[in-house]
Amino acid sequence: FGQSSEIEPSEKNSIDYNLITSIWRNVMFTFLLVFIFSNNIFAAENIDSALVQILEQTTVELQEIEEVYSLQIIGLYQELEKQQQVLNFVKNNDEQALAVKVDALIKINGLRDAIKVSESDYQLELSRVRYRKGIELIKMIYEKVLGLDHHFTSLQTYQNVATLSNPNSFPEFQKAQELLKSRLNKKQSIKMPALLETNPYISMTFTLVSSLFGGGGKKDREDDLNQVACILDFTVRMNSDLNVVYYETEFLKQSNRALKEECIELFKDYAKVVGYRVPLKECRKEDDWEAMYKALDEYMVELKENAKDPKNGRKAYKEQVELEFAIQRLLQFMDDYSSFISSGEKYYQKFQTILNNYANEEICQSQLPHQFSDLKKDIELSIMKFNEAYNISELQGSKLKDLMYGVQD
Repeated sequence: FGQSSEIEPSEKNSIDYNLITSIWRNVMFTFLLVFIFSNNIFAAENIDSALVQILEQTTVELQEIEEVYSLQIIGLYQELEKQQQVLNFVKNNDEQALAVKVDALIKINGLRDAIKVSESDYQLELSRVRYRKGIELIKMIYEKVLGLDHHFTSLQTYQNVATLSNPNSFPEFQKAQELLKSRLNKKQSIKMPALLETNPYISMTFTLVSSLFGGGGKKDREDDLNQVACILDFTVRMNSDLNVVYYETEFLKQSNRALKEECIELFKDYAKVVGYRVPLKECRKEDDWEAMYKALDEYMVELKENAKDPKNGRKAYKEQVELEFAIQRLLQFMDDYSSFISSGEKYYQKFQTILNNYANEEICQSQLPHQFSDLKKDIELSIMKFNEAYNISELQGSKLKDLMYGVQD
């Protein structure tokens, strides 16, 4: 039979002990995950419900696989031990004893093959579940990226910043400016070109100079200056800070669009492993997820068949490596997404600090335009969105990675 007629007891015990220990370690690891998730993740208030569902389903499915294959492989090893005992206890060399030994050796070889198949199927089933859950994770994250895209588009940041940065957009400022113009001595004044009137800095300087040195009594000029004092103070102090808010919001918007394209490309590479060629946008639009799951199931059937055939062993190994590599790429993308959400929240916290630090807000509150409070509300909403609706903290934690990638250290 190409092998020794007997297995040394020390070798037998070593094989049994190592494999059975590994099997029970996997079982205990799964139960540990269930305990951790049920006591920590599911109790968190801000954890995403879609992620919770994926974690619950993945935990249950992996637990079922562990139970089925643990019992199956342990049963095969128990039978292998029985056949080994037959070899050890049959000492006679007559024809009947020889037949018993030959039968035991045939069964031992068959059991070894069955154990290899079961171990291979076990690993492939783990890969199938993790790959399928990876599809669901991509689907979930893509929806969040689209939600962020809509969020950025719906924000009035550009309009609000443009209004707040330019005193000419304030009705009170325009009225005061016209009044000051009318009081200037027309014979001694020079009419400001229309082009310069649109420049906020020139316009502010003109208004300030006119209020100080223009026509009218001292009290009238003081009243005129008081009317625009808050507007001038706010626009001068906050102009550069408001530009920071605007340009960094634009940066976040562009970064999110880049993340969306990365997600689309990831799905393309992820899906082609199992022969699914429909782009993510079309798959989402047509709700074609079941077709992709079907492609995965067909791929796994072929992979298992190739794994059983020694001639196709190299092909099966390559296919499984491609499956695992696709999952690893998803892991990297999840890190990218989590980093973007974390940095986005920090950006908006910075914007909030900028706006809250306007020194004369209390004094000028009644004269500040509604766009200022609107911008504050947009920033508060964005912080909440980044912290709750778009944040998936467990993507960066070890629990999901342990579950998805089988880390068992």
